[in-house]
Amino acid sequence: MHSLRALSAIAVIRAIAVAVGSYSISAYALPPVPEDVPPPPPSGQLTSVSMVIPPVAQGQVKRMLINPYGEVDGLRLEDGTIVKFPPHMSNALADSVKPGQMVRVLGRSEARGTVKADAIINLATSQTVFDQPPAVGDGRPLPPHLRAQTLRTQKAEGRIDAVLTGPRGEANGVILTNGSIVRFPSESLRLSMQQGAPFAASGLGTSNAYGTSLEAVSVGTSLSTLQPIYDRLP
Repeated sequence: MHSLRALSAIAVIRAIAVAVGSYSISAYALPPVPEDVPPPPPSGQLTSVSMVIPPVAQGQVKRMLINPYGEVDGLRLEDGTIVKFPPHMSNALADSVKPGQMVRVLGRSEARGTVKADAIINLATSQTVFDQPPAVGDGRPLPPHLRAQTLRTQKAEGRIDAVLTGPRGEANGVILTNGSIVRFPSESLRLSMQQGAPFAASGLGTSNAYGTSLEAVSVGTSLSTLQPIYDRLP
């Protein structure tokens, strides 16, 4: 799987390298380009990347999205588009893109105004960050039961501003109007998932400079009406 993702990332990198000679690639060094690949355009000649790989989204970044571990795993654009990006690329994405900047997204569309990015281009700085496997030597990630020890009890209450979805369009989270992000098992809730509906949750997560994000353990329309998602242990 990693090898297929790596090949896909390399294909995107080479296409962009040919199309935009003046773009600087900030996250990782480019792999060697074969001799038969045409040289990039002269300096100052900006050729749109979309002529090689059509963008699936473009717009101003409204906010960075984080998962319950506090890792940046996507963007929300001003037009409401949700851009997904793998959390192991959190630092690279946060270093390359800031709220308020214009970005162009290469990747594929999913349901409900969501796209999965293979590359995100900062149009203000020309920096580009690519989805690729963790670098060799980064070490093995902690198992889930150890990662969970870094989480803290979090609560969130407000009205739904946007619904987060999985690859098939199944609801698996919400962004509240106060910015809190709540994740939950796909299609596990019986609450209204409509924009503007009241929503509250308690669970485990993180609060940092990007906001609050949590994995819900109990949900309801308010903190006083929370009900557990999971069956109680005997």
